[in-house]
This record gives sequence, structure tokens and C-alpha cells, in this order.
Amino acid sequence: MTRARDLADFNAEGVLTSTSDLNATNLVSGTIPDGRFGAPTFNGSNITHVHNTPHFRAYRSGNLTNLVSDGWREVICNGEDSDSANYYDGTTGRYTPQSAGYYQVQFTGSAINFGGQSTASAQQLMYGIKKNGTGDPVAVNYIDLTQAYVQRFTATVSTIVYLNGVTDYVSPYVYVPRISPSSSLTFDIAGERQYTNFSAFKLTG
Repeated sequence: MTRARDLADFNAEGVLTSTSDLNATNLVSGTIPDGRFGAPTFNGSNITHVHNTPHFRAYRSGNLTNLVSDGWREVICNGEDSDSANYYDGTTGRYTPQSAGYYQVQFTGSAINFGGQSTASAQQLMYGIKKNGTGDPVAVNYIDLTQAYVQRFTATVSTIVYLNGVTDYVSPYVYVPRISPSSSLTFDIAGERQYTNFSAFKLTG
């Protein structure tokens, strides 16, 4: 008895390489090879869809004023454009998703209204994203302030971070190192959604 699988050619890995002998003349009896010997069948039950949820986008409503160059300061984005699962807290400015996985996180900040000493007396203005509010940020973007008198600086910092889906959270920060000798540089964070915003979405589990 000649079976269809005996007429087809397979390589060492079991991959179908030729069906030249598989025809009605040569096939005496038997059945056509099953899915293991040919192309797989796809349907709604065996295809995984990725929707990149949960996700959110928040923004700063109203200027955050009179920030002083004395350390990292959390920027609270108190307005929301979207929040698929209500995991963002507009009061604390923190995103605590209850779904474990890797997240793409992004913060765009706009510093304005620099006062006090010239910005040329400071070293750098930094934007960062912190995980759980401790230690150094997991990502930073900065501008060198020693070359010019800066009146506005808008930049974006973005990173991928793992969140455990229970207690881990991310939040945006801004920082200007203290300037010398003892005076401080003051500035505001612009309260405009297109200039100061914070967002994240889940990439994978």
C-alpha cells in the first residue's frame, strides 16, 4: 500500500521539501499527510492578538511653578487624555499597572521661566523616569546649560521597564544640579498637554 507520506520528500528536520511524486497516478491508497507534514492551519483560536494594553496618557494642567535647583522633583501630570484600566493616579502622578510585563514609558517635559542666576551658571537640566521613586532614574535626557542663557527647554525621555503588576510604579522627574556658589535657579514646568506629558503602554508579559 502506497501512502501519500511515502511519496512526499522530507528533510532531516521533518520539513516537506518535495511533492513531485504525490499525484493521483502514484497514490494507490492511503490518506493525504496531516498538518504535521504540510502547512499549518490558522484560525481565530490559535492566533494570539497583542493589543498593547493597559495604556495611558496624562499631561500637566497648569504650570508647576518655582521649582528650585536642589534635587530631583517629581512632576505630577494632573490631567488625563486616556487610561485604559484606570491605573494612573493623577494626584500622585504615578502609574501602577496591575498587569505584569515590560512597558514602553515616555515623559516629555518643558521647562520655562528661568529666574535667579543665569542658566549659564548651572550645569545641566535633566528629565528622568524613576521606578518606585527611589535611586537614580532608569532613563535620563538632559541639556548642557553652561553655554547659553536658556529660556525654554523641551525634551523627551523614553525607556522600556519591567513592572511586576502589583506594587511597581513609574513617574516622571525633573532636576537641575545646585549652582555655584549658593544661589539657586528657579524655573517652571509648562502646563500644556503638548509640551509636558507622561505615557506608557504594555509591550509583552
